[in-house]
Amino acid sequence: MAQKWTYESLAQADKATMENILRTGTPPDLDQLNGYIYCGWNHEWTGALSGIKFKKGFHKKDGMNCGYNETVIQDHQGYLGQWESGLHKVRPNQLGYFKTSYVKDQAPTKFSHPYRHLATFDYTLPYHKWYLLFFALIKDFVVCPNEGDNSLLLCKCYLHFSDSFNVFYSYFLLGHRYEIRYLPW
Repeated sequence: MAQKWTYESLAQADKATMENILRTGTPPDLDQLNGYIYCGWNHEWTGALSGIKFKKGFHKKDGMNCGYNETVIQDHQGYLGQWESGLHKVRPNQLGYFKTSYVKDQAPTKFSHPYRHLATFDYTLPYHKWYLLFFALIKDFVVCPNEGDNSLLLCKCYLHFSDSFNVFYSYFLLGHRYEIRYLPW
């Protein structure tokens, strides 16, 4: 029987274990993510550049599965503690918009080949403010560590410059989900 992962146990896993889960796991049901916001945590130190903790929300926009990021006040408690939203006026600070899809539905590339069975978050949407255009470089691959359980996700983030030049950024977790209160659009 496969291990039943929790947010805490997955956060303590090493990179080799996370990569194995990505290579052998199943993708989430993207429609089942819609309407929820997830608490995220970057596994690698590089995540401090963008925030170790963050949130990602998912919904349908114009018939397309989409998502966005919310900033979080960093409490320096790693994968424990709270995910208190950073506010812009009275709303959560929302940025970093992306579409969700399955890798198999995209043109095959050498870059995505090991993850053809997974889902992806693609940030090449036109909704970014000019000073946030760097989001368009981000490409995430997404798996359910527990098959069929969309409440916990493991992701691998790359800075995707071209099919032949990509920089690994961080593994990250999404979990502790709850219903969205503020849609970005």
